[in-house]
Amino acid sequence: MKSYLRLAFLAGVLPVAATAGDSRDSDVYREFIRFRSQHLGAERAFDLTTHGFLSQLVDDPSSFYAELSAIPRITNEIWWRPFVESLPGDPVSASREALNALKGPSGLSKARPGIEVLIDDQTIAAYGGREAAANARKAGVDPDIFLQAADMNGSMTTIAAGYAVALQIVRDRMKAHDPAEYARRAIRPDVLERYMTQTHPDRIAEYDERYLQDILRYEIARHGTAIDAATRHAIPAAYRVARTAAAYADRRGYVSPRSYCIGNEPASWMPGNASEWEYHQPLCFIAATDRAVQSWYRHELRREKAALQRRGHAASSSVMHLIGTVLALVDIVSFLEVVEAVVAEDLASVGAIDEASAEFASTRSSRLACRISR
Repeated sequence: MKSYLRLAFLAGVLPVAATAGDSRDSDVYREFIRFRSQHLGAERAFDLTTHGFLSQLVDDPSSFYAELSAIPRITNEIWWRPFVESLPGDPVSASREALNALKGPSGLSKARPGIEVLIDDQTIAAYGGREAAANARKAGVDPDIFLQAADMNGSMTTIAAGYAVALQIVRDRMKAHDPAEYARRAIRPDVLERYMTQTHPDRIAEYDERYLQDILRYEIARHGTAIDAATRHAIPAAYRVARTAAAYADRRGYVSPRSYCIGNEPASWMPGNASEWEYHQPLCFIAATDRAVQSWYRHELRREKAALQRRGHAASSSVMHLIGTVLALVDIVSFLEVVEAVVAEDLASVGAIDEASAEFASTRSSRLACRISR
């Protein structure tokens, strides 16, 4: 018999149109962790490394442009069939949609126009190009915020991307909640208004910058997705920041006369993985996975930080605080062991899995974080 709790938890999992991601993907991932933990036990449920888990979904986890395997190894696990049977729909379609849903939290989704995102001529004009529009829409950032954050941060596109996502989060929270709840939920519409009407970057109050940085840090740390008031769906915040920075890079253009993308695919001469990649080289971002774009972003952020220090701007404590905050979290968020621990603790808090499973996942992620920080 199918679990009605599970069916309710996953109701509406089948997407009806391509959007900028889907918060229901995180529901499937949560249910995936819950199901695996309850049926395998903590040690077996959380024994996969990031590379090991990705290897069960794609043939080459190191590929910038990885696609789901024709027959993903995960579907051969003994618990996969009962997991799929617990989902809405017939087993074949439910398996396919479950695999697609796991792509989002795993960082394997892309931003291809007409496939993952929907854009039109008006949208392309608003963002300054087809690829820029696709990446920005995947990140869920409105055109006016996209442009204002760029104006306020000049050539520091990775910094602009952080502020753009933070501003969008504030706007979406404003739309999602009654104004009477703003104070209780720490929603500050005045910060959004001041930033959006500012014409001089050096006049942005440090308080406003720190508020936006706190908003961003929280969203990255919680590893969750969000839905705005217009029912658009957004990928996790770390990937949103990376996608926004990629949109700025695509909007700005490149020195190379050759195209990085041919339609929705990378040009044949483009590197396919990190071993073939030249430092700071752009990707065909719309065809790249969120994980690949995030990897590029980390390198780009370090490059911009070094450039700031060379120009003698290291004294800008607010900018350096944002760089340090985002860098620390974005470096870790791509590791599924850490994401699993966050989800496991959330599930344990509502009694969906036992405390032992959550503690096992948390301990494993803590060990990973220690290794990363060394």
